Parts: sequence; structure tokens; C-alpha cells
Amino acid sequence: MKLTKEQALELHRQMWSDMQNSLGDNPLADEREGYKQEWCEDHFPSEYISSYCFLCEYDDQFEDYFCRHCPIDWSNGGEDDDSCTNGHFTYDMSPISDILALPVREGV
Repeated sequence: MKLTKEQALELHRQMWSDMQNSLGDNPLADEREGYKQEWCEDHFPSEYISSYCFLCEYDDQFEDYFCRHCPIDWSNGGEDDDSCTNGHFTYDMSPISDILALPVREGV
């Protein structure tokens, strides 16, 4: 699926907001994974969404595939790694309210 940066951000925020409304602000990692998969399959039944994540789907459009084009600054300006699995915030452990508040990464 081809996405613009803006589309990826919009779909990311929509899915995570829906997750927060359904599961609360701190669901377990496996609950998040299941929700992401179900949400993507419900909204885009004929599409495969990379890692059930629109940010990953956007990043995968580029040839390096190392999260360098992720539209979100997961470190939130800190010194940590800038991916959703190793940064100051992580997709599987951080409160959803914090994930939704993360800034857009500049220069992507």
C-alpha cells in the first residue's frame, strides 16, 4: 500500500486512538498486537500492512528498511535510539497517550 507521510500519520493516530478507546491507556503487549492486526484487517481486508503499522508501511516504501523514514520521533528528542522498539518510548510498553503525543520526526 502506497502512503504519503500524512496518510501514514493519520491512520497511525486513528488506529491507536481506537485502541485506547477500546483497551484503555496501558494494554498489554499481546493485546496491542492483536488489536493492531484486527484493526488493519477490518479496515483494509485486501491489503497487507507491514507489521500492522502504518508507520512501518510508509517506511517500507524506501529501500533501506531500517526505520529511517518513520514519521514519528520515538525518542521524543532524547538521545535514545529512534525506533519504536528501542527508543525512550516503545509501541508495546508505553502508554498509548504518550504514543499519540509523540512529535512528527523532522527531515523525513
